[in-house]
Amino acid sequence: MKLAEILDIDPEDLLTEYTRFCKPGYGARIKRIRYEYHMSQEEFAELVETNRANVAIWECEYHNIHPEYGRYLHLKMLAEEKKLDFDRLIANADYCPDDYERFIQSDIPKKVLYIRSRCCLTQKELASRIGAVKGGAAVSLWENGKTKPLRKNFYPLQELAIAAGIDMDKLNEDPDFYKDDYFEFVETDCGDKIRYVRLQYELYLESFGELLGVAGNTIGEWEAGNCMPSRSCFLEIKKIAEKKGIDLNGLNGHPEIYKDPFTELIEKNDSAEWVRRIRTKSRLTVEAFARYVGVSRVTVWQWESDEKSRKPSRRSFEKIVELAEMRGVDIYDTYRTENMAD
Repeated sequence: MKLAEILDIDPEDLLTEYTRFCKPGYGARIKRIRYEYHMSQEEFAELVETNRANVAIWECEYHNIHPEYGRYLHLKMLAEEKKLDFDRLIANADYCPDDYERFIQSDIPKKVLYIRSRCCLTQKELASRIGAVKGGAAVSLWENGKTKPLRKNFYPLQELAIAAGIDMDKLNEDPDFYKDDYFEFVETDCGDKIRYVRLQYELYLESFGELLGVAGNTIGEWEAGNCMPSRSCFLEIKKIAEKKGIDLNGLNGHPEIYKDPFTELIEKNDSAEWVRRIRTKSRLTVEAFARYVGVSRVTVWQWESDEKSRKPSRRSFEKIVELAEMRGVDIYDTYRTENMAD
């Protein structure tokens, strides 16, 4: 410092690159180099020919213990191999956070969801592609803001994003940059919306699939939420919907429009309990109930049994709903009670 004053120069000019590297913050610089190699401390220690304890001590700057000059040169070489700007790494603390740290700083749910929708993957499919141990449940937690991806999951997630044409810098800067009609359509209840469009055409899966140029079982997979339509299929769905005067954007955020009562009450839930409750609330015997719906009493008994394979058809369901309305019975009462209990 005194020498700098005597020479009337900036003290920094007297420091060597090695000395500047070892100033406070060197731990973050070493960590940034290690992260570029996607390595654990133990793996990185082997790369720089030391032990894991030394890497841990450097990174936490314990007692200001830093790499000796030979190790420093090795670290510099590794940084340059990954095309890191070494001068910037030393001078700018903001350059130290790596891609993972920038990703998890904010808006994790949006970012994960945008990447997943861009890749046309369900939560379960995405989890499988990036090696998330807890499967689709892990991705669901990320998208709900409950947890964040582990570093080991982030790197394959980033690779998927880049392959899908996503600029990670833009995504981190503005998570809404990639928001479009397709994303909003698949964001929630994609399968229910597709089913709604199909039912407006009064078509079975196979026939609707022919309109879109896909197999009927593909439509079934979409509606069940097992997979998502590609962007090209979405555009076809949009065209078909528009022919029926359906604005897909208008469905987003309005489940009261596209939720199918038959699917919600019969296909997805315990229909036996639902039929039994409607009948008893209507104060009808099995015989009277069967007569109104237009089926045999044996059929009603089968519906009310626990045999999942015996459920009312859509036509019978409509007759039951008609009866419930006449008797002043809320068809959603049991369904809501069960969901609230869950």
